[in-house]
Amino acid sequence: MSLSLRDISLAARLALRELRSGKRRFTVFLSCLILGVFAIAAVGSVSESARSAINRDARILLGGDASVQLTTPHPTAPQRAWLEQHGTLSHSISLRGMAHTASGEAMLVAAKGVDGAYPLYGVPELSPAMPLEKALAEQAPAADGRPVFGAVVDALLLERLGLKTGEAFTVGNTTFRISAVLVKEPDRAFQGIIFGPRVLISLKAMESTGLLIPGSLIHSHLRVRLNKGRTATEQEVQTFTEALRAAFPDTGWRVEPFTRAAPRIRTFLDRIDADLLLIGLGALLVGGLGIAEAVRGYLASRIQNIATLKCVGGGVSTVLWTYFFQIAIIGIFGIAIGCTLGALVPLVARESLAEMLPVLPDASLHWTPLFRAALLGCLIIVAFSLRPLLLAGNVSPAVLFRGYVATQRTRLSATGRTMVAAAFASLAGLVFLFTPDWKLAGGFTVVVIGCLAVFRGVAWGMMALSRRAPQAGHPSFRLGIASIHRPGAPTVNLVFALGLGLTALVAIAQIEQNLTRAVERDLSREAPAFFFINILPHQLKDFETLAQAPGVTRMERGPMVRGRIIRIKDAPVEEVDIKPEAKWAVRGDRGLSHAAVMPEDTEIVQGAWWPENYTGPPIISLTDDLAKGFGVGIGDTLTFNILGREVTAAIANIRKVDWMTFQLQFAVLFAPGLLDNAPVTWAVTAYGKGSDMDALYRKVTGSYPNVTAFSMREILADVRNLMERMGMVFRAMAAVMLCTGLLVLAGAILADRHRRIYDAVIYKVCGATRGDILLALVTEFLLTGLATGLFSALTGTLAAWAAVEGLMRLSFTVQPVAALATIATATGFSLLFGLAGTMRALNRKPAPYLRNE
Repeated sequence: MSLSLRDISLAARLALRELRSGKRRFTVFLSCLILGVFAIAAVGSVSESARSAINRDARILLGGDASVQLTTPHPTAPQRAWLEQHGTLSHSISLRGMAHTASGEAMLVAAKGVDGAYPLYGVPELSPAMPLEKALAEQAPAADGRPVFGAVVDALLLERLGLKTGEAFTVGNTTFRISAVLVKEPDRAFQGIIFGPRVLISLKAMESTGLLIPGSLIHSHLRVRLNKGRTATEQEVQTFTEALRAAFPDTGWRVEPFTRAAPRIRTFLDRIDADLLLIGLGALLVGGLGIAEAVRGYLASRIQNIATLKCVGGGVSTVLWTYFFQIAIIGIFGIAIGCTLGALVPLVARESLAEMLPVLPDASLHWTPLFRAALLGCLIIVAFSLRPLLLAGNVSPAVLFRGYVATQRTRLSATGRTMVAAAFASLAGLVFLFTPDWKLAGGFTVVVIGCLAVFRGVAWGMMALSRRAPQAGHPSFRLGIASIHRPGAPTVNLVFALGLGLTALVAIAQIEQNLTRAVERDLSREAPAFFFINILPHQLKDFETLAQAPGVTRMERGPMVRGRIIRIKDAPVEEVDIKPEAKWAVRGDRGLSHAAVMPEDTEIVQGAWWPENYTGPPIISLTDDLAKGFGVGIGDTLTFNILGREVTAAIANIRKVDWMTFQLQFAVLFAPGLLDNAPVTWAVTAYGKGSDMDALYRKVTGSYPNVTAFSMREILADVRNLMERMGMVFRAMAAVMLCTGLLVLAGAILADRHRRIYDAVIYKVCGATRGDILLALVTEFLLTGLATGLFSALTGTLAAWAAVEGLMRLSFTVQPVAALATIATATGFSLLFGLAGTMRALNRKPAPYLRNE
C-alpha cells in the first residue's frame, strides 16, 4: 500500500478537488471533533493556568521562601537565633475560636496572630486601605483597664454578627475593635469547607486571649525569607531546608520550601484534572462515533467517484490516500478550532475561577494540554475513520454498472482488523499515559468497554426483537418496527449516541441527589448538633450537667491531646509514599486520644483490643483508611511528636470508622499509660435539635470563652455549597458529552438520508400517503428512543449506586425524577432528530428516482 511521491502528490490534488464540493458533508464530523477536543483542551488549560499561577505566587502562598510548622507555640531562643542568621523571620499562630459581641451573639472564627514582619511576600488588601501594622495596633484600654487591640476581619463576620467597622467584639479574654475589612489575605490557603471567617490580629493580642493552652489545637508557623535584599533561588532554598532539618533533627518540625506551597490545591487540581479529562475523553469517544458515521456517509456518497477512479487505473492505495488526505485536512482544521477555544477558557473564565482559588489563574497560553488534546484528537480520527476508509478501498469498479443497490464488501481483511485494533490500542495507551492514576485510567477503560458492550447489546436486542415481533395490525406500525432492523438502519448509532451521554448525566444527577439527601436528611439526623473542643478538665463536670438540658438527647466526650505523625515505620513522613486520601493526617497537628475500653460500635478489622489494665509499651489503634493510606499493618510503628516529645508506638489493631457519621472519633487511639498524665483538653459532642439546642449553644459560648463550638448546621451548609459548585462542573462536562451524542445522532440520520428517500419513493409507489410514512417514522424513533432511555437510566443508576454505596459508603436511593427525565429526554431527542432528518424524504417525488433506475 506504499506510494511514490508522484502518487502522493496526485492523491493530494484529488483530495483538494473533492473537498470543494464535499466539505459540507463533514459538518457533523467537524462539530463532533471540535466539541471533544475543546472539552479536553479546556480542562487541561484551566488546570495548567491554575498550576502556573500557584508556581508564580508560591512564595506568597507559603508566606516565605520556606515554612516551618512548629510543635510548640514558640521556638526556643537557640532555634530562633539559628533561623535569624539565615534571613528574616515572620511568626504566626492560628487557631479556631469564638467571637462574641456585646449583645450575646457568637460565631466560630479562624483567628490568626501575626508579628510585625508579616507578610514577607505579598500585601494584604484592606478596606479602608491602611498599613496592617496600624490596623492591628493596640488601642486605648477599655473602661475596666483591659487592653483593646485592632483587628482586620472578613466581611462575613460583619454580616453574621451585625457589626460595623469601629465596633468591638471579644475572642477569649481579649477585646478587639474592627479597624478594617480583609479583602485579600496573601497567604490564605485554599479550603473547600471554611470553618469560620478570618480574624487577623497581632501576635501579642493572640497571646492575651488565653486560648494558647496546652493541648489546644493551634498551628504555629515560622516563615523565612532568605538572603536579605534579593530573592533566593530554588537551590538556595532547598539547601536551607536540608540544613535546617539537619540542625534540629528531633524537633518534629514540618519544613516546606516554597516549591511545595499549597499542597491541597495541587492535589485538588490533579484529581479534578484527571476526572474531567476522562469525562472529556468520553465526549471525544462519543464524537468518534459521529466521525465514523460522517466518514462512512461521505464515502458512501462517493462510491461512484471511487469506482471511476479505479476504472482509470487508480489502485487501492490511491483511493485510501485521497480520502485520508481529505479527512486529515478537515480533522486538522477541527482540532485547531477545538484547541483554540479550549485555550481561551482560562482567559474568559478567569474571574470566576479566581473565586474558587486563592490565586488569579494565569492567562498565558499553555502548550502541553493543547498538545495532549490535539494528539488525542488525531488518534480518534485515525481509529474511527480507518475502518470505513479500508472498506472504501474494496469498492469494485462494477458499481458503475450496477447502480445504487450494488453491494460492497463489509468485512475487513485480517490486516485491516489488525490496523484498526492497533489504532484503538494506541488510544487506550494514551489514556493511561495522560491519566496520573493508572487505576482510574483502567477503570475508565473498563467502563467504556462495558458501556459499548451494553449499548451494542441493547441495539442488537432491539433489532432482534423487532425482527421477531408479531405482525402489527396497522401497516405503518409494521413498517416502523421493521425499519429498526433493516440494513443500514441508524439503530446502533442512535443507541450509542444518546446512551453514553444520558448515562453520564443520569449517573451524575443520581450521585448529586443522593449526596444532597445524605447531607440534608441522613447526616443532619445522625450527626451531632455541635462539637465543643478545648474544654479544660475542671470544666468537664459542668458540661456533664448540660446533658440534662432540654432538647439534648445525648452527649459524647473524649480526652484530646495534640500531636503530629513524624515517622511511619521509622521513615520520615516526607519520604513515605502516602496515598492522597490519607495525606491530611500528616499535614499538621492532629487530635489524639486514649481509651482503656473499646468504644461502642467499634469494628475491629485486624488485631485485637488491648486489656483494660494494659501496662506495656505504647501501642495504638489506627483507622483502616489511614492504615491503607500509610501502607502499614499490625506490628508496624508510627512515631509522634506530642507536645515536643517523640513517642513511637506499635499498631495493635486496626478499626473501621465511618467518618460520614460525624460522631466523636479519633484516627489514633492510644492504650492506657502514655497519655494518662498528659495535659489534655476534652472534646464533647451534643446531640439534639430544635430551639433548645440554640439555647445550649448560647449558654456554652457565653459561659466558656475558651471553648470553641462547631455548628454542624453551618458545616453541612458549606458541604452543600461545595457539592453544588463541583456538581455544576461535572454536569457541564456531561452536557458536552450529550451534545456530542446529539451531533452523532444527527450525523447518523443524515448519513442514512439517501436510503430514507428511496424507501419513501417505494412506499409512495405502493400507495402509502405522507401520513402513513410519518407514522412509520414516529413508530421507529419512538420505540428506539424509549428503549435507549430505559437502558440509559438503568446503567446510569447502577453506576451511581456503585459510586455511592461502594466508594462513598452511603445508602443509595433511586431518584425516579432523574430516571424519568432521562427516558423522556432520550425519547424526545430520538423523535426530534429522527423526524427532522427524514422529513425531506416525504417531499420527494418518485418520478426522478424511477427514471434513474
